[in-house]
Amino acid sequence: MDEEYDVIVLGTGLKECILSGLLSVDGLKVLHMDRNDYYGGASTSLNLTQLWKRFRGEETPPENLGSSREFNVDMIPKV
Repeated sequence: MDEEYDVIVLGTGLKECILSGLLSVDGLKVLHMDRNDYYGGASTSLNLTQLWKRFRGEETPPENLGSSREFNVDMIPKV
């Protein structure tokens, strides 16, 4: 990883992603980071393992719920 960047963007929400993209298209060297292990900030969609970790604090959900890849839960309600 390089150690010099023109811009560091923290977070992977919609605003941060747009900003990062625009700056990189302008030729700036951008480091885009997030503290979460998923992408998308508040508007993310989580699989079962990520959802379980976020609300239950445990690393793995019970096996009887099925495969984690079978779940995709949006964190922002949509109509």
